[in-house]
Amino acid sequence: MIASIVVQRPAAARQLFVLFHGDDADAAALAPLGRRLAAAFPEGFVVVQPAPAAMTDFLAAITHWRTLAGVEVAATALVGFARGAAMALEATKEQRAAAGRVVALAGGFETLPTRAAPDTTIHLFHGKEDPVAPYAGTIAAAQRLLDLGADVTADVLPLTGHEVTDEMAALVLERLRGYLPQRAWREALEADPAASPGTVRATRAPR
Repeated sequence: MIASIVVQRPAAARQLFVLFHGDDADAAALAPLGRRLAAAFPEGFVVVQPAPAAMTDFLAAITHWRTLAGVEVAATALVGFARGAAMALEATKEQRAAAGRVVALAGGFETLPTRAAPDTTIHLFHGKEDPVAPYAGTIAAAQRLLDLGADVTADVLPLTGHEVTDEMAALVLERLRGYLPQRAWREALEADPAASPGTVRATRAPR
């Protein structure tokens, strides 16, 4: 892919992380987050690339990397910054899931969704002092997703602008490693109907 950086390519990948940046950044800007993901997931295929402008090209890029990595949709995570975040979120409106997880950094939906993406967990992150994309859009998106019954978390970081700080990167890793998707809980309940429900739910960061 043009202008992409493959941060890590294991011999046998178990996860795929595709980091998409927008026009106000480049692959080098997201490479540090890519390296942190690579260290946290040694069996993860990690790549950084520009976010294509057209959704067909965006989805084609995901398919390209997923084919190279040899992983399923459920093991694919899209991490988008700015317009990359908007494209990743818009992809959750597609009929077929493009990824098991979407991490949106400093970006939001072009238009709020009208239905939940049942097979995708969405993690929203935004700086409260972002002068480019106000964080209110992330609060509105989180509320809409919660109302739709989507699997979503949202974190608004104080004293953070239009950037991926160390604190934000650490929270991304925390959500990816520590948050159990609702679909996994549903599968556990189907396997063991006697299991106690309620330990997994969509969450919202304090304002």
